[in-house]
Amino acid sequence: MNNDTLKQLETPDSDGALEDRSYGIYWFLLLVSLVLLCLIPDQAAWVDTKRGWYTQPMIGSTLGLVVMAMFSLVRVAQSFKDFRNSPIGRGDNTVELVFDGLDSFRTALVSSLLFFLYIQSLELLGFMLSTAIFTTVLLWLSRLLNRTWLIANLLTVAALILIFRVGLHIWLPDAWLYSLLPDNLSDLANQYL
Repeated sequence: MNNDTLKQLETPDSDGALEDRSYGIYWFLLLVSLVLLCLIPDQAAWVDTKRGWYTQPMIGSTLGLVVMAMFSLVRVAQSFKDFRNSPIGRGDNTVELVFDGLDSFRTALVSSLLFFLYIQSLELLGFMLSTAIFTTVLLWLSRLLNRTWLIANLLTVAALILIFRVGLHIWLPDAWLYSLLPDNLSDLANQYL
């Protein structure tokens, strides 16, 4: 982006700070929320219950996605107002502008991708190993990984195992990695790791 484009994208607000007028992330969030809303009927089944419609598993995620879509839509509508003066309206590279808008959100996007990988790795590596790797990588990304935080991380994972496995009796399916161990060690690992 050239200097003229940067000057138009950055305008002083009431505090004198510069405000970035890139709407790429809002277009992205609107698209993602609409796609996920369309997938909800296939991904979440309706459960027969006498407690009421508000206890259905799909209600919370639907509500969250609708709110995300509505707020993104408001910002996308604001982008139409600025369209004529925007770099897109002048013919600049649209893909480059979208990536520039997403650039400031890269930590959140990487964390979301890591969380997706964490959820997928639970069946392969087990709760303890997956959670320890996920939280350690998040500590490393936030530049907090040192001996103190690593020990706190491992103690927290151990406390989570005790709370959920022993205290609340919540069990995840057996992990593939533990099936490679001998039978008695595999049963122990699947119960507590």
